[in-house]
Amino acid sequence: MSAASTGEREADGPENRRPLLEVEDLQRHFKLRGTGGFFGKKAVLKAVDGITFTVGKGETLGIVGESGCGKTTAARLVLNMVTPTSGRVVFQGREITGLSPSDWRTLRREMQYVFQDPLGALDPRMRIIDQVTEPLLIHQIGAPSERQDKTAELLHSVGLQDHTFGRYPHELSGGQRQRVVLARALILEPQLLICDEPVSALDVSIQAQVINLLGELRHRLNLTMLFISHDLSIVRHICDRVAVMYLGKIVELADGNALFDSPAHPYTRALLSAIPVPEPGLKRERMLLEGDPPSPIDPPSGCRFRTRCPVVKPVCGERTPELKLLKDGQLVACHVSHGEA
Repeated sequence: MSAASTGEREADGPENRRPLLEVEDLQRHFKLRGTGGFFGKKAVLKAVDGITFTVGKGETLGIVGESGCGKTTAARLVLNMVTPTSGRVVFQGREITGLSPSDWRTLRREMQYVFQDPLGALDPRMRIIDQVTEPLLIHQIGAPSERQDKTAELLHSVGLQDHTFGRYPHELSGGQRQRVVLARALILEPQLLICDEPVSALDVSIQAQVINLLGELRHRLNLTMLFISHDLSIVRHICDRVAVMYLGKIVELADGNALFDSPAHPYTRALLSAIPVPEPGLKRERMLLEGDPPSPIDPPSGCRFRTRCPVVKPVCGERTPELKLLKDGQLVACHVSHGEA
């Protein structure tokens, strides 16, 4: 069941909220070293190439796509971990692109990042309780005794027991480490939590525990989340809306139920057809794509998906499709879906 189906979500629906986060035509292009010779033009990798979306207060937006599609770069652009080539990011009505380092220091209390690899995200030389308390020290929040109490309370809330507080990261399981990373991100009570493949490094059984914990924390703390993943079954469980990226662009953006029940873009249909069916004997028509994704250094003309698309038409190579609203409320970038081919 979608998280959007709860009574709390219905009482505070997206139409009644101003977006907490607004991303407008965001781009990040990387000039590649070692290309173009001494005087030639350097090759440009278009990791993110003009994406636009919003995230409402208390909402979870999933961003999905194949490896290399630009979803992690998009998340890092929002937090200024990577500087945008162009475009705008607006948070709580304030444009935050181009802010000074001192302004970003204050803003980072409101926006926190959960990394993919919990072991790599933690300091191997610090005890767990010290690592979770550290953000309070950096931002000078509370008295020393208050900090310890707040840290202990939060560690308990993410399912960790007292005997783990004094341990080091290598002494914990993968699931316990990810809970520590979550606690450290939540200790500052952020408005926005960006989760970048937060369970991909964990065993399947531990994945379910962490995802359920995220869902529980989200409703209890009214968290707004940007959830990056390649696992569509997890995205369906936790996200209200889903943006599908392909080669640096968003090709479909829709309510989770609508996207999973009636995907409008051929790439989205191909992704969904690859989800394992839990019922033995139930067959689903597979939509197999031929070839590999094109290089983001030299993307195809027109629609970037056309070289692998099973319903490609001549117009697909002539014009880049715009992200347009269909009558059922889905935003789709596809000439065929728009009836233009």
